[in-house]
Amino acid sequence: MSSLTVARNSECAILLELLRRTELLYLATLENVSSAQAAFKAAPQRWSILETAEHVAATEEFLLALTTAASPSTIESDPRMDDRIHRFAVDRQRTFVAPEGVCPCGRFGGIAEAAASFRRARQKTVQYVHETQADLRRLRVLHPAAGSIDVYQNLLIGAYHPERHAKQVQEIKSTEAYPK
Repeated sequence: MSSLTVARNSECAILLELLRRTELLYLATLENVSSAQAAFKAAPQRWSILETAEHVAATEEFLLALTTAASPSTIESDPRMDDRIHRFAVDRQRTFVAPEGVCPCGRFGGIAEAAASFRRARQKTVQYVHETQADLRRLRVLHPAAGSIDVYQNLLIGAYHPERHAKQVQEIKSTEAYPK
């Protein structure tokens, strides 16, 4: 087995573990959320738990679509970007404006529907990582926040994304006015 194959397999194993871990972590924050709790907003300009769940589901689909439409590239992967993703992807102190296509717009009638959509999309992402034979470092995408990155990095961002929003859901739940 070549060193390139070993590195690819190792990166895919890391991605698969991260995808599974963050899926469980995120879905746990949605358990037992009532309709009133799902609709609660800590402030008028902030997202509710349901809106956050909608965004997470839509983003999972969006990032997989970016991945599957990636372009072959000879650009060398920047390991510093990997480090930045690992350090900052779940940092809630850094804010990003979500692209319009993944902003909440009432796609789902409730938390269960949003969670099911996320699960289906995440399963497709896991399947892609598990089955792909592509060199993820030799495919590039134009990520709306990170710019030109390789597919491994795009998948890393996607893997961490639900964890970032699990923290957001916990922030909403810790608000004094959150319905009990």
